Amino acid sequence: RDIASHWTVMCLFPSGGGQIALQVVQGSDVDKWRQTLVAVCIGHFVLGLLNIISLNVWDGMFDLLGAGIGYYGSREKERILPTMILCYTVFVIMDCFWACLNSLLLLADVKEVPGPAWRQNLYRGVVYASVFFYFIAIFVSYKVYKLLQRQWNATFGVEEGGIPPYGGGAGMNYGGNYGGGRAVGGAAAGQGFVAPGVVNRPQNNFAMNQNASGARARNNDAFKGQGYRLGDGKRVGT
Repeated sequence: RDIASHWTVMCLFPSGGGQIALQVVQGSDVDKWRQTLVAVCIGHFVLGLLNIISLNVWDGMFDLLGAGIGYYGSREKERILPTMILCYTVFVIMDCFWACLNSLLLLADVKEVPGPAWRQNLYRGVVYASVFFYFIAIFVSYKVYKLLQRQWNATFGVEEGGIPPYGGGAGMNYGGNYGGGRAVGGAAAGQGFVAPGVVNRPQNNFAMNQNASGARARNNDAFKGQGYRLGDGKRVGT
């Protein structure tokens, strides 16, 4: 639950900290797809308003919230927030599921739409069109997220699916750049990222292993030395 709460805070309250911003090089693939994502988010705003007009209020409110998350993460030309993009991707996946379900209910004449004819037609048109829109939004947002993931891996010199090595790597400097808000790395990829304000410095793996070895040695020493038999106090061995 703590992990879910942390992601919720980052999505809904991005100014609260914990955000990592990746720099965007003008004219790069990230920049081109970022602009496409901004256009998708604007279309998402329009979809939310149409849902509200057709009295599909809850879906409209969630559409506006999701569009705000995606737009906030991709609105700036110089940087982009990957956690917000991931949140938006998950958001539109859930929206797509409910839109498909509503479409099936309407096609089967199971769900009744109240109101005048024009509002019923608007409701049906928005629900059907939203299915196609959400598929486009999923594709674009996921494309942007994967590009950002490659940029991150290229910056740190990490293979696909790996984690940055604590001992070093391309463009890594935990002590000097974390917490300073400065651009880090990007020599290999021509891009970098802005570190968050507060990040716990990772411990050195070698030091951790040495401490663990010392602890094991001390535990073994406790069972060495001369022994005595209970009762008569005679020595039984060394």
